[in-house]
Amino acid sequence: MLTEPGDTTADLVVMELDRRGVQVFRMDPGDFPLAVEVSAWFDGSWSGEIRGPDGSVGLRDIRSVYVRRPTAFTFPSSMTDAEQRFAAREARRGIVGLLGSLPCAWVNHPSRAADAEYKPVQYATAAACGLEVPRTVITNAPGDADKHSAHLGSSVVYKTLTSATVTDGDRVALVYTTPVTGSGMADGRVALTAHQFQQRVAKVRDVRATVVGKRVFAANILVDDETTEELLDWRADYDALLYEPTKLPDDIEKALLRMTERLGLSFAAADFVVTEDDQHYFVDLNPSGQWGWIQEATRLPIGAALAAELAGGEL
Repeated sequence: MLTEPGDTTADLVVMELDRRGVQVFRMDPGDFPLAVEVSAWFDGSWSGEIRGPDGSVGLRDIRSVYVRRPTAFTFPSSMTDAEQRFAAREARRGIVGLLGSLPCAWVNHPSRAADAEYKPVQYATAAACGLEVPRTVITNAPGDADKHSAHLGSSVVYKTLTSATVTDGDRVALVYTTPVTGSGMADGRVALTAHQFQQRVAKVRDVRATVVGKRVFAANILVDDETTEELLDWRADYDALLYEPTKLPDDIEKALLRMTERLGLSFAAADFVVTEDDQHYFVDLNPSGQWGWIQEATRLPIGAALAAELAGGEL
């Protein structure tokens, strides 16, 4: 298990694996090389050992790898920036390369997860698999704002193409889904990088669908009307949210599973917005999305399903 210290969501999977009698070796790549050692040799296949603060594991004993929230490799401060960049490249090729050479299951394989992070790839794959996607524009051409407005319609939102988190020194800001006008799309600053504008769907609820292997655990995300108005982006106010287990329509669930299979993912957290006539629009997929709080609120057995996927057994 590759994850950061204090990852309580990963703890839920560890507990399920312990219950099954499955041995777990937990390591944060951020501990390499200061607190983690690798010793490996090749004789037709790789043998050797990874040793960390909490134990060790033989390479030939690894049957599955769960990539949760690993942090970046950490090197001695005495190394120059150039030395650290070189060391990080070597560490990635060595550690990830060794694990990637093993005949084991991944949740998820880093290269597959990295490819699936690209929103244009997500939308094209979702549509090819039968999911409805809101009309979308990606541009750095403010001069095309009128054309883009005509394509997107009268109600438009701006959404980031990557994580909503922006770090500036010790300051962390979040860029939520935001309404935007035609004049906003014509702002000269649009030319400075790629921007994503999307048709705003008149939703009545959000759905988080967590995929584990061939199983889908869906939950409605509702706004407590007594405390707040409709949230364009539910991440902006978790205290105002209510959750309930739900079931995706069969055609939507099958299309979502086709999508994750095509992307090569064993796990994904997919988000949908649902209209009053129950039309589901795919809006996002995160190959390493959070799910612990959904399990806590709904009692959906996501952790047990992940443990079964990693252990190769039944739920």
